[in-house]
Amino acid sequence: MKIIFTILSLAIVLVSCSSNSVDLAIDNPTSSPVLLKVDSLEVEIPAEQVVWVEMGKGQHTITLENDSIVDFNFTADVYMVNPTLTEYLMSGEYYGDNSTYSMYELTNAQKTVEFLGLELEGNYALITGLINPVTWDYGPREALPEMIQMEEGDSYEVLQKLFSPQEFIAEINNARESE
Repeated sequence: MKIIFTILSLAIVLVSCSSNSVDLAIDNPTSSPVLLKVDSLEVEIPAEQVVWVEMGKGQHTITLENDSIVDFNFTADVYMVNPTLTEYLMSGEYYGDNSTYSMYELTNAQKTVEFLGLELEGNYALITGLINPVTWDYGPREALPEMIQMEEGDSYEVLQKLFSPQEFIAEINNARESE
């Protein structure tokens, strides 16, 4: 009887600890404010800002400025909402020494994508949807670290960074200036 009670208690604790909420990062990379509604909550996203909204998991309605309505079942913990339908570039940033870079290249298929009229080859993906599960480590306007601390035994790590078009252009300009 004691074992059944313990197992039941553990199950209740595990269920109560699982997250029932969803965080939405609503991004506006443009130079003008954007309005949208999440269910009945009106949200204004200032220019070049992210506004976070927390809600329960499940079915919700997003209404865009042009009155387009999208129903979506939110099941993951974090999503980015892209009300401007801007094209973003997700890039894998390698952290490690030169001796393990060839191993990294072998294990990561190099893709060719076109972003802002440029053909890029590497660990890239385009993010274009209205509602996107967050699969990156650093979002728009979040700076990648210069250095990271790796776990013992790891030879390298790759952090995923999501670039807005404006941020990518600034990154290219900074790289050119430092040459």
